[in-house]
Amino acid sequence: MRILLIWSLVTALLFGLAEFGEPVDDLFRAIRNKARDHDASGQVVVIGIDSLAQQQVGDWPWSSQRYASMIERLSQAGVRRIFFDFPINTTPSDPGLPQLVDAMAGMEGHVYIAANFAPEANMARQSQLLPPEALRNVAGLVNTNIRTNGFNTAWNMPYSNKVSALDIPSIASTISGIRGKPGEAFPIDYSIRMDSLPYFSAAQIIDSRENLNSLRGRDVIIGTNATGIGNRYAVPGHGPSASVFVAAVAAETLIAGKPTWYGWWVPFLVAFVTSALMMRVSRTQLVLGMIALLPVCAIGLPLLLESLGRYTHIMPALMLMLGAMGHHAWKLHRQTFDARGMVNEVSGQPNLNALRQAGLDSQDGLVAARIHNYAEAATALPAAAEKELVEQITMRLSLGNGGCKVYQGDEGIFMWLMPASSINNVGDQLAGLSAIFRSPANVSGRLVDLSIAFGVDADPGRTIQSRMSSALLACQEAQNAGEHWRVYDPTKLEATEWRVSMLGELDAAIDNGEVWVAFQPKLDLLSGEICGAEALVRWTHPEKGPINPEEFITAAERHDRIEKLTDHVLNRAVQVAASLNTAGRRFDMAVNLSPRLIGHANLKPMVIQTLRRHGLPAERLILEITETAAMSSADAAMQELRDLRSLGLQLSIDDYGTGFSTLDYLKRCPATELKIDRSFVKMLVSSRSDRIMVNSTIELAHSLGEEVVAEGVEDNETLHLLAQMGCDKAQGYLIGRPMPFEALIDYLANYSPAKAA
Repeated sequence: MRILLIWSLVTALLFGLAEFGEPVDDLFRAIRNKARDHDASGQVVVIGIDSLAQQQVGDWPWSSQRYASMIERLSQAGVRRIFFDFPINTTPSDPGLPQLVDAMAGMEGHVYIAANFAPEANMARQSQLLPPEALRNVAGLVNTNIRTNGFNTAWNMPYSNKVSALDIPSIASTISGIRGKPGEAFPIDYSIRMDSLPYFSAAQIIDSRENLNSLRGRDVIIGTNATGIGNRYAVPGHGPSASVFVAAVAAETLIAGKPTWYGWWVPFLVAFVTSALMMRVSRTQLVLGMIALLPVCAIGLPLLLESLGRYTHIMPALMLMLGAMGHHAWKLHRQTFDARGMVNEVSGQPNLNALRQAGLDSQDGLVAARIHNYAEAATALPAAAEKELVEQITMRLSLGNGGCKVYQGDEGIFMWLMPASSINNVGDQLAGLSAIFRSPANVSGRLVDLSIAFGVDADPGRTIQSRMSSALLACQEAQNAGEHWRVYDPTKLEATEWRVSMLGELDAAIDNGEVWVAFQPKLDLLSGEICGAEALVRWTHPEKGPINPEEFITAAERHDRIEKLTDHVLNRAVQVAASLNTAGRRFDMAVNLSPRLIGHANLKPMVIQTLRRHGLPAERLILEITETAAMSSADAAMQELRDLRSLGLQLSIDDYGTGFSTLDYLKRCPATELKIDRSFVKMLVSSRSDRIMVNSTIELAHSLGEEVVAEGVEDNETLHLLAQMGCDKAQGYLIGRPMPFEALIDYLANYSPAKAA
């Protein structure tokens, strides 16, 4: 808790010192201004050199005579003082200067002209802009420089500024009579509605027919108010506004009283004391009360202070309080959540989270029970009856496990810790529990049969989470084996870890060359020549050596990773076939196609792109699909096979004889070849029934216009029998084992039909 307070304190301090929260503070201040907006006092009148004035008088800047005329008219109207918000650009040689001097002198020191500074391009020097001496002798000086932030918003106005070593007050300071130190600024009260300021166009002042009696006794500020001339600033709640309005609102601010600026330290210290107190309080009601107090402090208190002319920044204080309150609220939430997270929401029984806590340092054995038909039973029962079902299961388990506390997981999983002293008798205990569950449970008047199996992890040397997983694995193994219970075998851990990591390594193995393609030759029985080969994927692991293809291919199919593996094998097989056919040899290449890819959107584009990439004629490629996979293909998948066949490539039904193909299926399937499974070829010499089956298959395939390949040929007698039956091609160890590409090249170079005979 103390660490949190320190971090909240540091963050809030950085927020204040680096002024990170100033934009948010400004936003809140603008909202508060809207909440307490009010009219101006009317003491300050704005006279704008606007579009109307430029249309009637001429483009600004105007001549000295024009300013003199305005002063004379305002003097006749009885104004109190006149302030120019912009520098009057004139020179001693200006012919209108004497008239302007006389007009100002006539006001007896109640005319004020701008004296300011302008930053140079490098911001290191300032140009001091003082009016001519002749004007300074008859008029007062006011500074019109305004401070803005990065958004060109003027939130503060200086009381005065140094210009050519002179301390010159701002218009607001001069009008109100309130002074401050040079460079010291005060906050402008933008809750004063800008549209409530009395306003006259300069054209009205110059027009001798205009009645100006309403100006008597008031202070007027003359400034630009037309697009494209003078300075404009972003005013909160009003949008872009001319500088003359900012000066007028600033003057109205000081007329209402000198505002006080507290900075961010005062509310920050108050927040620090409040947060420190909150850290020491544990009562929820008081903490919630403090949290409720936060918006009051964030909005209500600053609103009250600003209505009294007291200004401050509250974001650093809010950051500190939010950090402290957020942590305390999170702590309360976690306490509630943790308490709720330890029980099952439906049954109210302690769940597996509670078991994880209880078993952190336990040396006891762990027993898992799984009701395999739990979901079915719970679905068949009324919604409110699931709790009763769980209670009956828990009661039976507690009755048979010696009173150990039972923890409930999801989907019919229950676990408990068995004392280490009783672990040797776990078989008797679980046999007794199995007997108890042979009787159906009576739930809401319905008899429910429960199928249960148990798994045990007796190894206290591993984490409770790992033991929970292994106990469930033993439970699953027991069910698969038709047993009531099984103890987890730690020696299987390495094999399990390999199965889990295998898929993660497979993609990398493809990329780095560990996965490669072997080629097993095929013999044309009519010509005695090698007519092609079958591409077979192999994986040589750098540590485990050769990996069983059936193992990683099955895993890749099961987890939707077969596409990349097939693409890799297809690309290499087509590349090799293209190189052999280019050399003048007629050579077919067969590639096994996973059932998962039949009907896959990417299959056809993959085949087309690979053939084009290596320039292999489509008729030289054979895609092999298993008989079972082909038979189970939906109509859409069968159409996909027809589309592939339409490319000109060949389709082969692999492992023929192991499925249950019908004549109708064989007629509809666009295959060009049947591969008789090795299990029939192996017994061809010794089994009369296998000879009949193989011979019938050859005749059937030929009647359908398909060729026949016999795989698994390992002796000459079998080879001769196949030739006599009219089999077209043969494949097996007698002809050649699967080999790398380099070995295939040597094999083809040295092969002769005489050797095969």
